[in-house]
Amino acid sequence: MACENQEVAQLPDDVVMEILSYLPAKSIGRFRSVSSSWDAQLLSPSFVELHRRRANNPGGQPKLFFSPTEEPSDECYFYSWQPGGGPVKKLMENELWFPRPLTKPLHGLVLIRSYGADGGYDVCNPSTGEFMHIQDTRLPFKTIRRYSIQTQQPRVPYYLDVAYGLGYCSVKDEYKVVRLFSDACETRCEVLVLRAPAYWRPTVQQPPACIVEEHNPAVFLNGSLHFLPEDGTILTFNVSDETFGSLPPPPPYLDDDNPVVRMTELDGCLCICREKTEGDGPYQAWLLRDFKANKPWEQLCCFDRRVWPEPERAQLQSQWITPLAMCSGRNKVMFGTGTCKVFAVDLDGGAPEIMLSPDEDIPGTYDDTEDDPAIGLLEESLVPLGRIDDEMYLLSPTTEAWWDVLKWLPTRAVLELSLVCREWRMATTSPWFIDAHVVHANSIKRRPRIMFVMDPSFGQWCDLDDLPFPPNFTFAPFHYSQPCHGLNVGTFGGNDFLCNPAIRYNQRIEYDDEDQQADPFTGRIALGYDSDSDDHVLVFLAYDEKNPDTRDYKLRCNVRFLKGDSWWRRVEPPPKPVADVPPTYADGKIYWVVDPMLGPRLDATFCELVTFDTMEREFEVVEGPPCGHGGGRVSVVELHDAIRVAWSDREADAIDVWIMEDGGAWSMECRIELAKYSPEYSSERTLLMGIDPTDGRILLNTGQSLGYYNIKTGELETVYRVPTRSPKDDSIFCALIYQESLVRPFMN
Repeated sequence: MACENQEVAQLPDDVVMEILSYLPAKSIGRFRSVSSSWDAQLLSPSFVELHRRRANNPGGQPKLFFSPTEEPSDECYFYSWQPGGGPVKKLMENELWFPRPLTKPLHGLVLIRSYGADGGYDVCNPSTGEFMHIQDTRLPFKTIRRYSIQTQQPRVPYYLDVAYGLGYCSVKDEYKVVRLFSDACETRCEVLVLRAPAYWRPTVQQPPACIVEEHNPAVFLNGSLHFLPEDGTILTFNVSDETFGSLPPPPPYLDDDNPVVRMTELDGCLCICREKTEGDGPYQAWLLRDFKANKPWEQLCCFDRRVWPEPERAQLQSQWITPLAMCSGRNKVMFGTGTCKVFAVDLDGGAPEIMLSPDEDIPGTYDDTEDDPAIGLLEESLVPLGRIDDEMYLLSPTTEAWWDVLKWLPTRAVLELSLVCREWRMATTSPWFIDAHVVHANSIKRRPRIMFVMDPSFGQWCDLDDLPFPPNFTFAPFHYSQPCHGLNVGTFGGNDFLCNPAIRYNQRIEYDDEDQQADPFTGRIALGYDSDSDDHVLVFLAYDEKNPDTRDYKLRCNVRFLKGDSWWRRVEPPPKPVADVPPTYADGKIYWVVDPMLGPRLDATFCELVTFDTMEREFEVVEGPPCGHGGGRVSVVELHDAIRVAWSDREADAIDVWIMEDGGAWSMECRIELAKYSPEYSSERTLLMGIDPTDGRILLNTGQSLGYYNIKTGELETVYRVPTRSPKDDSIFCALIYQESLVRPFMN
């Protein structure tokens, strides 16, 4: 063995590197640990390029990779397979939700789209297992509609559609992620360069007006990305000089029918495939071998799935069928389906040959992907992705110093300063800065920031200090929560909304059909925060049965975490019924008032609260202060990080405020005397909104007036009241308190 080791050690370095260049990328990764010199040589650009050419035999069978929709165990993986290469093999762990390989390998790199709360786009090297998440791709800023209160029109341009692509600039040795935004009037293009500060920038030249679709990603070929707009033309983008051009499309499809069109790369050529929806017509694959010729497009193959024999026809039923590669000496075309099946078809048509049915080898489900690829090509490659996002945010001491300044500023100021330079933009949009900003910017003592909800359906708000005209009024029941780590949740007109008024973010919360049709009540939606997972939690309650006469009820509960979940999870409901009173959140728990009209009768001298622990995911009943429901309305509210219960004394026209102390004990904090301010402020219609930390005054809201009450002197300062109106007009405005926050949740 010693002699053999000596002989190996005497091999010239270039011979050793020559041998290693034929090995798979994962084997190369293990050899890097032999010594520091081997590590340096195996990562050198010259060896990376040599390995890419040697390890991928041009005449060999193509390698494929895929992942099941779901697997029996909690662990999910990507799998690889090669015709004639044996059974399916485990490739790497899959931490994405419904990943879709959108592009053919570019020096081994693949652009992958995933879904869910943490979805978006990633650049991946499947052979090494490296991933790099591309920022601002789950819900790009340019696709968010923000309205102006004065004009009721979008304040900044926004786009309805976006398409992505991955390209390579050989001049500068740069990999670029390119995206095209479009709507009916305008098209914009942006570029993000890998291995560089991770920010999007405009391209040198902007594209002509067109409409693109996300399920048709760009195809990279011969130095250009090719986009497929809705009108059937082909838009080209030169990755090196960032200019646009066009190519003619193939001949029309069967008397100009409206087919499903997809574009890919096949045999080193641009390929366009067309077929009627659901396979109700011939499938055509066209190749662009020489665009300079008079007839650049040639039909490679044509087949009709309707005439395929059974069981092949049923097994290959899918809404996504696209060529993967040529096989069998280029006499057949290998196709992939949305259910991860692989089949081959002769160039002259005929019956398909099923080559891979992964459900026979890997247990799990393989749902049809419809518009997205389910299976991709795998190319052995050592091409590195560069530094990941969190290593890019603090590139210079100057930026780090400005980071510490910006995190204390109001949201509007941060948004304006983010336009100073790309590095500042990159820093202020990082999740680390967003988390730091919501803590520091709200730790400064200042009056509560009040905003009127002008139109919750479209996310239109206006600050109290900037109100150009009276706010909108409504008879419909509404409720907006107090801010919870930068977000508010609200109910209006039977719909629930999640919003961040500071950045004009608003999104309607979607439920399944059963929950969407549930009778709305004020306490049905609550928002909390789990500090352990750094995630917001939504809790939805609905009554399936509610009978005050018999006191019978049936309550159900669903929970969803904004980052960690993409769907609602059914959990055990609260042990007691909840009242039609807004819930509130403080210190890891959400609080509801127990409904005394349902379930077992309660002690009339005490109220009870239901709590939900956002970390333990459990409900609990706690005893409230000694204030009975019979004397007036009972509500629970968080004021200055502490839980208060407010009880309205109808006879004295006053509100008793109780505070929960450490250990759960209750003590009387103050009594708000409203008799001399009635009827403008009456105990039955006045709600506690917040506390001014500068002087301890309590902010009161009647729906028609806002005022600060001084618990020491009993004085009340009205800061806003609606113009003179009829005494019989019971319509009210919708106001909320918001925090300085850049938090923008990702929801389906």
